[in-house]
Amino acid sequence: MTRVLGVLIGLVILALATVMLGDSLEGWNNGYSDIGFWWGVITLFLTIGGVSAIVGTLIHTDGNQPIPILSGFKKGLILFYQGVEKPSMTDEE
Repeated sequence: MTRVLGVLIGLVILALATVMLGDSLEGWNNGYSDIGFWWGVITLFLTIGGVSAIVGTLIHTDGNQPIPILSGFKKGLILFYQGVEKPSMTDEE
């Protein structure tokens, strides 16, 4: 599940990069080279981020891992309740 989530996030970032590329090309075509340039820079950063998210997900997951946010929250609750000390009758107050 984690692998699917990571690849989907990477694809969303790449979709945003595609939209930004359209803005960059529109700026260049309308004679606004500064706008075209900076949207191009943003496109580059988004493309690097999207490809990194996909490649990193494929390298660092095995495909059978649970979603880390939910499993981490569940483990945290379990550890919290196991770690709560119950006062004994011999404790001084």
